[in-house]
Amino acid sequence: MAVMSSSNSLPQVGFIGLGAMGFAMSTHLVRAGFPVRGYDIYGPTLDRWQTTCNEIPNSRATVAKSPAEAVKDVPVVCLMVANHHHVHSALFDDKVGAVHALPKDCTVIIHATIPPTEPLSVRSRLTDEFKRPDVKLIDAPVSGGVARSINGTLTIMASSDDPAILQQPVAKIFLENLTTKGKTLFIIPGTLGAGQSAKALNQVMAGIHIPSASEIFGLAAINGLDTKKFYDFLVTKDSTGKLPPGWSWMFDNRGPRILSTDPPLASATAIINKDVGIIQDEEARLGAELPLLNKASEVLKAVMKTHAGADDSCIAQWYLGFDSDRSNLVVERAGNPTVAAEQQDALIRKVATAHAVIHLISAYETITFAKALDLMHPNQRKQWYSLIAGAAGGTTIFSEVIPRAFDDPDGVDAAFKKFAKERFADALDNTVSLINYAKSQNYQPVLLEAATEKLRTFLSQ
Repeated sequence: MAVMSSSNSLPQVGFIGLGAMGFAMSTHLVRAGFPVRGYDIYGPTLDRWQTTCNEIPNSRATVAKSPAEAVKDVPVVCLMVANHHHVHSALFDDKVGAVHALPKDCTVIIHATIPPTEPLSVRSRLTDEFKRPDVKLIDAPVSGGVARSINGTLTIMASSDDPAILQQPVAKIFLENLTTKGKTLFIIPGTLGAGQSAKALNQVMAGIHIPSASEIFGLAAINGLDTKKFYDFLVTKDSTGKLPPGWSWMFDNRGPRILSTDPPLASATAIINKDVGIIQDEEARLGAELPLLNKASEVLKAVMKTHAGADDSCIAQWYLGFDSDRSNLVVERAGNPTVAAEQQDALIRKVATAHAVIHLISAYETITFAKALDLMHPNQRKQWYSLIAGAAGGTTIFSEVIPRAFDDPDGVDAAFKKFAKERFADALDNTVSLINYAKSQNYQPVLLEAATEKLRTFLSQ
């Protein structure tokens, strides 16, 4: 039988998967007072987690030797593992799988990003194969990175095959604790897998913006800009509180790591590569076309050949050439521009506008994917717009163009063409010049080039 914590109303949690995100989420829960029993398949990670938790005042964290041990007598179980294969392994492996020890009426929450079809597969195995229809299942992928995991401000997209499960006290207190007291918790209509579909929509943006942040930093460095000044320009609000058009959450978040000589491992390249692969599977299944995302995938796959386990900020070095004499050019240019001072501010704005061109096309592909997922009904689109705008996929351009695309009586394409002509008609020549100069320096801004071609079609029609 599952038990609540004896000292207060916080439920005991079995937390399986203590990688970068799981580590941050679970230690946040420990700091918040939850009794957490943690498990990770990698022993050194489990040891580091226990050491970290021991340093937290009034910690009630313990470690388990298997998934089954992690879930014994707990009312809520969290899975923050790498992929759907690990979800099935953690739950269903012979003898040590969690299913062999799940208490009656336990709630299992899948936080891992997995294909949208997989939560229903887990449900089927629980009910049919293991005769556990009593186990409540919640599909709840997260967005926001390690920083938001640590302080409990993640965006979570939650769905279930029974909406009442999402309102039960055990699930609510847990999910709200991770999501700014519930302000960034989105209950996604539909059955299991709806949360993963919403996450996939957000990841169209994230999958493009992670490599584009590196690409644009490299472009700034190739042009001799002070890369730190370039970063500061793009993350600084104007007098009205508005961020520049070239801002993205990913640029803001990855920037300090891209500018660091020794960035921490906060999000491995393999993670976003896996997420983009999930989207591409859905792209093929639904017959959608996401060419810019597919270009981003090519970049990620190239980086994966040698740096799958490295922090994805290393993508900037791939653009410049791993092991080349300019691999650290972004860092070297911080505070050390080679462009003349009187030219720098204007050039910073041109490169920032080029970044906004990528964001325009990523926004277009996001709404294209939403249509393919049949998520364009008024309530649905309002929800996913709010979700993405406030999560890791957000950009200034997205927040401006998507509402116009919703409201334009002539349709989405017409709205994007109008917006492009209003905001980017004067930017095309400058962007093409930046691309040509970069290529003359043996620097390939592949995302910018693909986005600029799409922009050209918007402007020509």
